[in-house]
Amino acid sequence: MSAKFDLLPDAALYDAAAEALYALAFGPGRHVKAAARLREGHSCRRDVSFVALADGQLIGACRLWPLVTDQGHEALFLGPIAVAPDQQGQGLGGKLVEACLEASDRLTALPVILVGDLAFFEPYGFQRVPKGQLILPGPADPSRLLWRPALKAEIAAPSGKLMKKV
Repeated sequence: MSAKFDLLPDAALYDAAAEALYALAFGPGRHVKAAARLREGHSCRRDVSFVALADGQLIGACRLWPLVTDQGHEALFLGPIAVAPDQQGQGLGGKLVEACLEASDRLTALPVILVGDLAFFEPYGFQRVPKGQLILPGPADPSRLLWRPALKAEIAAPSGKLMKKV
């Protein structure tokens, strides 16, 4: 890992570099995943999304996207998280997740949903969504559908079919 990096709020000027990093990390197959349906043609919430820069180069990115269910529950969708290959294994992905969640806790009262590995995300307060409670717009392993309650609100896990909030 670079000895020094800066975590900064996401901005449009990082879009091309972030997309190149996502392509490197996840390949072309990322566009056919259910999670991609929730992001395509849609803007992330810049105020709760972060990038990592070292020597002016983007080395990591984590974005949150506004969602709503068909039952009217609002949430944020976390991902993708990507870290440059030569920076991996040093905790930068976790620092990006922490920055996004801290901003979300400060600025919203929304739960956060993601598709990912419980072992990685459980320390950040994520848990499995009860089976059948949320429906993604495409196939996904239901054991990887996770959520984290909003700290400012006492609500149960959102329910219904997940959709982009426009």
